[in-house]
Amino acid sequence: MAENSAPTPGRAEHPGRRLGALLTGANALLAALLCGLVLWVLSSSRQNHEERARTTAESLVAITGANVGSELGLIDAVLRMTLDDLLRSGFGARATDDDIQRLLGERRSLLVGAEGFRLADEKGAVRWGNLEAGAPVADISHRGFFQQARQATSGDPIVSRPVVSQISGNWVIVIARPLVMDGRFAGVLYASIRVDHFAQLFHRYDLGDRDAITLRMRDLRFVAWLSPGNEVRVEIGSTQVSDELRAVLATKPSSGVYTAVSAADGVERTVAYREVQGWPFIVFAGLNNQRFFQPLAQEARALSLMAGLTWLLSCAAGIVVYRLGLRELGTLRALGAQSRRTQILLRVAGDGIHIIDRQGHLVEMSDSFAQMHRSSREGLQGTHVSTWDANQNEAAIRTWLAKVGDGDRQRVEVQHRRADGQVIDVDLHWHAVDIDGQLLIFGSARDITDRKRLLQSLEESAARIRDLYDHTPCGYFSLDAEGCVVHINATLQQWLGSMPLDSHTRFGELLQGEHRQRFHNHFLMLTLQERAPEIEVELAPPGAARRFVRINATAVRDGQGNFLMSRTVAVDVTAQHEALRQVQALLHEQSAMLNSDIVGMLKLRGRTITWKNAAMERMLGRRPDELEGVDVQTLYARGEDYRHVEEAAALRLGQGQNFRTDVRLQHGSGDAIWVDLSGVRLSDSETFWMAVDISAAKRAHAQITHVAFHDALTQLPNRLLLLDRLRQALAAAQRAGHGVAVCFADLDGFKAVNDQLGHDAGDQLLVELARRISGSIRASDTAARIGGDEFVLVLTPVAGDEWRAVLERLMQAACEPVHLPASVAPVRVGMSIGVALSRGRLDAQELLAEADEAMLQAKRSGKHRVQLAQVAHPLS
Repeated sequence: MAENSAPTPGRAEHPGRRLGALLTGANALLAALLCGLVLWVLSSSRQNHEERARTTAESLVAITGANVGSELGLIDAVLRMTLDDLLRSGFGARATDDDIQRLLGERRSLLVGAEGFRLADEKGAVRWGNLEAGAPVADISHRGFFQQARQATSGDPIVSRPVVSQISGNWVIVIARPLVMDGRFAGVLYASIRVDHFAQLFHRYDLGDRDAITLRMRDLRFVAWLSPGNEVRVEIGSTQVSDELRAVLATKPSSGVYTAVSAADGVERTVAYREVQGWPFIVFAGLNNQRFFQPLAQEARALSLMAGLTWLLSCAAGIVVYRLGLRELGTLRALGAQSRRTQILLRVAGDGIHIIDRQGHLVEMSDSFAQMHRSSREGLQGTHVSTWDANQNEAAIRTWLAKVGDGDRQRVEVQHRRADGQVIDVDLHWHAVDIDGQLLIFGSARDITDRKRLLQSLEESAARIRDLYDHTPCGYFSLDAEGCVVHINATLQQWLGSMPLDSHTRFGELLQGEHRQRFHNHFLMLTLQERAPEIEVELAPPGAARRFVRINATAVRDGQGNFLMSRTVAVDVTAQHEALRQVQALLHEQSAMLNSDIVGMLKLRGRTITWKNAAMERMLGRRPDELEGVDVQTLYARGEDYRHVEEAAALRLGQGQNFRTDVRLQHGSGDAIWVDLSGVRLSDSETFWMAVDISAAKRAHAQITHVAFHDALTQLPNRLLLLDRLRQALAAAQRAGHGVAVCFADLDGFKAVNDQLGHDAGDQLLVELARRISGSIRASDTAARIGGDEFVLVLTPVAGDEWRAVLERLMQAACEPVHLPASVAPVRVGMSIGVALSRGRLDAQELLAEADEAMLQAKRSGKHRVQLAQVAHPLS
């Protein structure tokens, strides 16, 4: 009987063999699935890279085409304007050669990229423009563009192929328009642009190694190109292109995208092309595929390694399962443990997680939800939503729940009432899910009361900035592309008196005569460039005093370079004009001594002061006669300022022109003051100078700039300045080959101090911690406050783990006790820090988000620690 009851070897091994075969088959299937998944992911990733390459190339070619079109449009606009002026001035009749030369010289100064701006007569002789002295008259009658101009019937400009200039010998593109008088062809006005000027324009764009931007004529004649790191030179006028380009142009002549190996340098690129609207040019932008797709190769290696490790882990797991056999009890215990871990995770979640049923009763919640309401799980379990909703009663909530269906979701801001009666603002996300026929509503609630208070503080700061903007001693205003007023500050409105301004009021209407024309030229130049030269005009508003203002303006443009509006500062220089008028009158009357209570004045013989007025002595804080016979160099706050003024003034005064600048002078108290300094030559050895103290205006401008880029409480940089410095640090790191560490820090225990001692004590604590943070970092680093008790540090440069020493020093400083007036005992707070390393990346927002997520992980891991790449490093 004993022998019959003993299991045979075959029966004992049979379940093991079946389990082994099952595990082996499962691992083989997993290997096949992993290979298929890797291939699918890589295929999708390659498609994404190709699509991103096409999108990037199309964006680059669109911007380049718009800029080239704008450049050519400017040249054509100057050609048309010059032709109109030639016809009005009586070309061929009243206008002399000097008048024509002067007009062409003035207009050529508007064309930064033009090599030549010339006018040929009806026989093709180039008689006017920037010609070489003594050179024979050039004949362009054989040029194609001249023949086209003679026969032109449309109003379009004439564009030549790349040609060699007879005058300069350079390769140029010619843009020409015929001069027609009384229906008769009278000549050709043309501008010649060096082809390498277009290559200089392409330097504006951030091109990678062997990326390329090319400009060709519509017939594919080569004009110019730029390809960083590429030594290949293409012959100007060449039509050698790839077969792929000719094929795609045959079907899509205006714009398109293709991938091909370049016929010029053999580099494979993803190329986008686009015709320059209104011009016979095509712009090509190509991205070097070897460089652009390099991350794809790295991704392929990483995925393959991950898949291999996953398969090995699966094999190891199979061995473990094989050894464990059919021990289902262990599996059930593991499932039970997993269920308990899920329950614990729900209870310790950071946000207020809660679940309600169809009737509005609380079914389950996280501990943080009970803490947010200053209650307990037992006190809230089973209660109705209306017990904590501050604005909805039970009937209203029942009506709302009746309308909710499976899959509905929403994000709203509501108000909850805590157990102690306090009402808080809550950001609520809810999602309705039908589980086994029962509709449950899952909610995630976050207390945003402090954030709303911060927003109110920001609005108050904005109001203070607006008050500073309105009451600065300078006039600020903006004009749209038509020259109409967009907005002005209170100072300028006060200058204009009671005159009403609206969006149809042109600023030029406030000026008269030559001042209106001067401003018109200034504004036209501003719409074509980033800024226009400073001018002075006289404001003549109806019913208000006239005054002279100095105008300094910059252009605001959109992403395509289109002009949106001006940013203009107007400084009242009426006093300077009045003083200068008085001085000039006295000079004409041969008066030897001048005095003014408004403007400081000096007369110099060489560099020695021979006369000064009382205003100059008061302005510089000097005793009467203290300046007599003094070397003027001693009045300057810095030696380099004097050398700059001396060199620039010598050039201007030597040409018989007035000189004017802003410079710092030394006050008798030792302080430096800013003055508006202007000078005129009286004789070969004597000059006359006037100065007006503009220190107040300079301080106001500096204060506005500081307030806009710094936190009002801690005076640390705000988010705007932080992003600017972070982007600069990332660009510098890429050039120098070092790293950047972005550290997102959040205070531990700050909310308790703020709630117990009040917001004033919380503000004092933030100021003290900001001081400690600034004292713990290096001179090359940046510390910023971005809101509440959140700070961001940008550590640069860093190599290896250098950043750890800085953060250890910072954590130790933050943990030191802080003595606050509102507390008898000192208070202590900690700090949780998330760290993101640049590792060659340039996206500032991505690094900030990564550091923020790492900080939250540090919070969840026990606080008062540094978190990097999901690994916490506690600091003692």
